[in-house]
Amino acid sequence: MRRRTIKILCALLALLLLLTACTDTTEDGGTSGDAGEAGESAQTSFPLTLPYYPNDSLNPYFAASALNRALASLYCEPLYRVASDYTARAVLAADAQNSGTTLTVTLAGASFSDGAALSAADVVYSFERAKESDWYASRLSSITAARAAGSQVVFTLTAPDVYAVNLLTFPIVRSGTADNAESVPTGTGVFTLSADGTLADNPASQKTCAAQSVSLYAVKDTAHLANALEIGNISYLFDDFDDGTYSRPSAQSTFVTMNNLVYLGINGTGVLQSAAVRTAIYYAVDRVNLAASAYQGCAESSALPFHPAFCTAQGLTAGTTAADADTAADILSRLGYNRYTADGLLTNGTSTLQMTLLVNSENTFRVTAAYAIAEALNAAGFSVTVESLPSAEYLTRIAAGQFTLYLGEVKLGENLSLSPFFSAGGAASVGIDQTLPVCSAYTAFCAGEIDAAAFCEAFLDDMPFIPLCYRAGLASYNAQIAPDFSTAAYDMYGDITLWQASR
Repeated sequence: MRRRTIKILCALLALLLLLTACTDTTEDGGTSGDAGEAGESAQTSFPLTLPYYPNDSLNPYFAASALNRALASLYCEPLYRVASDYTARAVLAADAQNSGTTLTVTLAGASFSDGAALSAADVVYSFERAKESDWYASRLSSITAARAAGSQVVFTLTAPDVYAVNLLTFPIVRSGTADNAESVPTGTGVFTLSADGTLADNPASQKTCAAQSVSLYAVKDTAHLANALEIGNISYLFDDFDDGTYSRPSAQSTFVTMNNLVYLGINGTGVLQSAAVRTAIYYAVDRVNLAASAYQGCAESSALPFHPAFCTAQGLTAGTTAADADTAADILSRLGYNRYTADGLLTNGTSTLQMTLLVNSENTFRVTAAYAIAEALNAAGFSVTVESLPSAEYLTRIAAGQFTLYLGEVKLGENLSLSPFFSAGGAASVGIDQTLPVCSAYTAFCAGEIDAAAFCEAFLDDMPFIPLCYRAGLASYNAQIAPDFSTAAYDMYGDITLWQASR
């Protein structure tokens, strides 16, 4: 009897285990088993809420705010996306041929959210809207025209540019859907956007996004954005610290190096006409310390004028980011700067190294950096005085050439263009002798006649300006998500299809 009872109990236990295995309860109260795909989806999908300004246009070609422009990447796609190492990744393009001042793009097959097929005419329409917009016009200044040729679009460049394809990141929309600020363009992205700010899945898209839902949060006061993230009203926030003030929300955060090059501008006259003196300045400055201290970690030091990620990808190792006081002192000594005037200034008998450093007083990062640079140069034998000026006066002085040194910042394009420095009338060209060999070397680089390493060698020989660092922004987000950072920082949200749930 006892043996029979034990057998019955074992059978019941086995049956109980079998039933439990078939009806395993998940954390949200659902069941798994045959619904394996649903269980997997619940673990890997996430809700997403993004900020926008309701009083600003949702049309990226009319939007005044970075927040509203960034939304375009959710419902529109570009011809190319630029990866963080500055290689171009085809999206709506199948191929591109770069020949002199002509860039010919062959389109891949794609459909807009309303089912209409993408055509070359749509791309030309989008380009023309971009050229008319305040934001995109400056980014596309080196492309003068676009025309449709069957399934191809032919872009005309102002000058040869081996990285011109990197400029084709503007959103492509259907012809006639982006004519004014009130219109919401029709795109090919994974979502659609309605005039009331509602996002929905694009039924025509072949791509998927892990976000189970995407909603928009109306921002009434910029000052409350960080708080909106901290209390869960929004999922993601990007701060580019353009006012020079660092703050960090209580959330997951990642620094993202942007295309904002911080540099020391040089008026190449007088004692600074000597490339050797300019090179001594280069070695006297500690870029690592500037990025970590003056910029509070919101920057990445750079020994070369190109973006650090591009330099890494290209294996460019010339120059130095750390200060090399011995090399700076040796250069000055060989130039004869080994005695002092009665006022205690280092001299070679005819000239001293006395100079001023202009800085915009309205940017805390730059003011702190300027004093750190002056301290380093003074320790190396220079005599540098910082002049901290309001923005308008600072810009006027530079434009008039009334400076010896100035601390500047310029936002470069995704084509890595250094034309602000090496073109007559460029935004950062004041003080640079455009007859220097480095200027013709840059032209040769753009034409593909020399590589980046050869150009950088010419740059270090002439040292027309001193690259210091590339500024970084801060992406902050809730613990549920792992955003995409494989795209260059021009796109606030990167490729939304690559976002994942955090694990």
